[in-house]
Amino acid sequence: MSSLIENCTFDIINAIINHLEPDAIRNLRLSCKTLSIKSSSTHGVKALFQSKHVELTERALRACAEGTQAGGLYCLIKELALSSTAGGDGDAPRRTRQGRVQLWRKNKDSLLIQSFIALKINGPTGRLASLSLKVAVPPDLKANIQPANARVEYDWRPLSEAAVDAFYTTFRALATSQLRIESLNLFNGPGQQRRSLPCNALSKVDWDSEGLAESLSSMRSLSISLSNRVYKLDEDEYGHVRTDNGTTRGSRRSHHEEEDVSIAQDERNFTGLASLFQLLKNLEGFELHYFRLRGELQGLPSPRDWCHERLLQHLVTLNSLPNLTRSTLRGIYATEANLLAFIKRTRVSELSLQSVTLSSGTFRSIFDYCTSAATPITKLDFDVLYEMGARPAHMVLFLGAGRSRLGYDAVGLGSESLERGGDDINQPIYYHTPQPPPIGSPVMSRWVTFRHKEYGSMW
Repeated sequence: MSSLIENCTFDIINAIINHLEPDAIRNLRLSCKTLSIKSSSTHGVKALFQSKHVELTERALRACAEGTQAGGLYCLIKELALSSTAGGDGDAPRRTRQGRVQLWRKNKDSLLIQSFIALKINGPTGRLASLSLKVAVPPDLKANIQPANARVEYDWRPLSEAAVDAFYTTFRALATSQLRIESLNLFNGPGQQRRSLPCNALSKVDWDSEGLAESLSSMRSLSISLSNRVYKLDEDEYGHVRTDNGTTRGSRRSHHEEEDVSIAQDERNFTGLASLFQLLKNLEGFELHYFRLRGELQGLPSPRDWCHERLLQHLVTLNSLPNLTRSTLRGIYATEANLLAFIKRTRVSELSLQSVTLSSGTFRSIFDYCTSAATPITKLDFDVLYEMGARPAHMVLFLGAGRSRLGYDAVGLGSESLERGGDDINQPIYYHTPQPPPIGSPVMSRWVTFRHKEYGSMW
């Protein structure tokens, strides 16, 4: 005797399915042949499976691997989001059992590789339209990791460790499976503040891998959030601490000798992004967000000691850069010469600079190029720019640019923001860098709170 739900029309079954999670839909389809046919025929079901979120736990990855290998709706995935949990997940062994940790990581790697290979073989296009990495914060850790007051100290380690773990797991799987992706977002989506990947983590990837080159060969868009290096000792992808002679030891607690300045300025901290860029021959969209965090490196006396600007410096020293349709740079440091070189060499059409600080030089040559008759730029968005010619760094204020959300226009100083496009793109840009208002003013206080949350420490 058939169940009542089997006799429902396609419209009713579609309405029911719209209230179910993908895994529940899969179970419904397995219950009988009639429901499998009716549920598979609805456009809503197929659209629901095209976007999938998978936690990087052994249990969730096993379900994903089994679903993709079985074919059917799981292989319709076009947009995949992978998330790691700050503080670890329930199936992770204790870190003191290093052997068990390695086995657990290898199991996760294997399951994700199986899913990627199955998507490559069974999917309608054999690739992913987009892949996103995220870090989730469990409710019991929110008070320590995401305090209500963004300006107080918080526990950054769980966020950093989760980001690094998700990054290595995913890129090992991409290198092995050679699954092509068209768009990649690394911790730079909505609600991902303070989840940035430490920039030195990029340098530990084997960018010469043929598998990784194949996987990234079709990528059109890269959005990435990076932080400065946060640990004193360098760890490999399995949590071992590297020593100078290439061997490893088990704990970073034995570090006593290295100087914080030399660690922060290690050239390997800044080369990874350029190595990734070398594989992205077809890149059209690029967004870079940078977050500043002292972490374990508390001994640096000056902001300049961090050498944040070297990240962009290594990019512009590459032999070739892709021609970009759009580029957004947020929270980065750069020299005038390197930022101008990046804009010129990428021939970007739509440029957005937000909370960008020049460690040397001024924005004059950059503004002149962006508004020149020869520029390929068709749209500009500048917001809260700084020049470090003097300390503290002075904010760029645009004259005749309209209202200021920070209240500068009320005292005749101009606006911190400027937008240009269309026929106005070639109009000259006039600006100045006056003394900042008192830090305790209500408007500036709100801005400083936002800046701490979005871009980290103001040093």
